[in-house]
Amino acid sequence: MSRRGWFSGRKWFQQGVALAAQGNLEEARDAYLRGAEANSVNAQYNLGLLYIDLGDRDNAILWFRRAAAAGDTGAMHSLALQLADGDRKVTGETLHWYSEASARGHAPSQYNLGLHYQATGELPLAERHFEQAAKKGHLDAEVSLAGLWLGRGRRREAEEILRRAADKDHPGALGFMADLARDAGDTDRAAALYVRSHTAGFSGAAVNLGLMYEGQQHMAEAEDWLREAADAGNVGGMYALGRLLVGLDRSPEALDWFRKAADLGDTNARHALRVLGAREEK
Repeated sequence: MSRRGWFSGRKWFQQGVALAAQGNLEEARDAYLRGAEANSVNAQYNLGLLYIDLGDRDNAILWFRRAAAAGDTGAMHSLALQLADGDRKVTGETLHWYSEASARGHAPSQYNLGLHYQATGELPLAERHFEQAAKKGHLDAEVSLAGLWLGRGRRREAEEILRRAADKDHPGALGFMADLARDAGDTDRAAALYVRSHTAGFSGAAVNLGLMYEGQQHMAEAEDWLREAADAGNVGGMYALGRLLVGLDRSPEALDWFRKAADLGDTNARHALRVLGAREEK
């Protein structure tokens, strides 16, 4: 690219930033487009982000791909996110761009690769990527790494990480600390930590608190917390609430929750529907 073209692209990029800051998104899009066509990688990346805000995923992917091919790690990560289509579906190209960004030190991509390898059961790879991101201060990666270390017997190191993250009200760290307190028999502390975790945004904490109360035979509290999780869309909460309701002889309501969970892919709920259906036929 000529020096003149570089200055032109930079000028349009800066104008796009100013317009976007003022809320003039369509004018910002036009400015970014001028910069992107002049091969400003920053303009290409920001244009992709703006298209996401405007609900135009196809054009976002087009410009993320251009910026990613030019070596922009943020664009590589954003492209991978869009290729995953927001539902954690992972394709070969998704992994390619996460890997490219990860190799260049992009912590969010390292973290997402860790999540992928954790889901596929490739725990050494998950640990490696979580650790890479954690070293750059990625808090979610630190907490995920601590979770793996708990399972490998590195409890002291894991708890040190979790305490630091819990002090920052990280929902996952609070949930792990609650699990540890519950397993140690300190159910009052566990309950307080589950509530903090739920308040911080982890709906699974409501499920775990509900299950803990169920184990203590505190059925009213158990139902309240499982319903809280189910109403928030937590599939595990839907199934657990349905199972609790069956035990309380409230099968019609239980069936409703099992159906909702089954529609979202929960295999336990599908099995429960078959069992209850067979029971009703007798």
